[in-house]
Amino acid sequence: MSFFRTTVSAGIVAILFVGLFLGFIFGLALPAIVSSKSERVMSYEEVAAQSAVQEAAKIAVTFGVNSPEYGLAYETLPGVEKYDGPGIARSMPLGTKEVWMSWMKNNRSDSPVFLDQRWDLAMKFVDTKELKHEADVRAFLLAPREHFVRDFNRGKEYMDTWLSIGYGATITDPDVVAMMTTTLDIQPTDRVLEIGTGSGYQSAILAYLSQEVYTIEIIKPLFIETDKLYRDLEKSYPAYGSINRKLGDGYYGWEKYAPFDKIIVTCAIDHIPPPLLKQLKEGGTMVLPLGPPGRQYIMEVKKTATADGVTLSRRDVYNGLHVKFIPFRDEAGTSYSSAPGPEI
Repeated sequence: MSFFRTTVSAGIVAILFVGLFLGFIFGLALPAIVSSKSERVMSYEEVAAQSAVQEAAKIAVTFGVNSPEYGLAYETLPGVEKYDGPGIARSMPLGTKEVWMSWMKNNRSDSPVFLDQRWDLAMKFVDTKELKHEADVRAFLLAPREHFVRDFNRGKEYMDTWLSIGYGATITDPDVVAMMTTTLDIQPTDRVLEIGTGSGYQSAILAYLSQEVYTIEIIKPLFIETDKLYRDLEKSYPAYGSINRKLGDGYYGWEKYAPFDKIIVTCAIDHIPPPLLKQLKEGGTMVLPLGPPGRQYIMEVKKTATADGVTLSRRDVYNGLHVKFIPFRDEAGTSYSSAPGPEI
């Protein structure tokens, strides 16, 4: 019986040893690298710059290119039932957190966990003066943000930040929502127009301030998604049934129901759209993010009748603090601002 002995040079042994060592180190490092990449939070610019090609493909897969829901082809009819959202808001006790939560548990189906978070956030905005009027505090407390944050952002419902809702759009930071709402100082008899329905959260708040809420969304699949969400929520939150919804270009407003006492624009533009200004009632107020792409200021615009005609006054509600909103675009996806903004 014989044995064969193979001689291996020291150089080959050294190469094998180095290779095994590097493989071991890389094997330890790779999971950490992958984890850090997967957990990285996207910036606002990255969300706003989602590929139009990818979004178009998503729309086509979701609705089908031959579906009546594909393309900008229709608008909803205005709601006919006028649920007294402002009346419900006035009947809700504030007082202490415990009194409010007890009333909500007896009259609504909201989760106690979210009620706790909602109250704390509202009181924070009261302290910062981003909620100034009692009616606005009540409306904020009645609007369940958790239903308007999309499923892929669960756990962040009451974080004071913007969140993606898909289609290159976002649900606005709750503090900015609060500030824009309180700046309008909406009365129950006001007719209110919102440009940019988006997630539906802003209109959900408006529905507890006025029975005359009109909202327009230009991104068709987002319009369909939010319209369905409102319908699904109407049983538990009947005020949403009186929100008038339209699919279309908000730049031209909703002339059929003009003039409006209050107008809120939730997409960025570098000028005040003339059709919206025309549809704003004399003595009315418009709030919009005004400025170049990536750097807007929340402006309050008041339209006042004088002996010489109509005058406009402007006020930066955050006194120089700039904000970011997705661009105000037309049906072709082109920004209405003179300087190009990030692509949706």
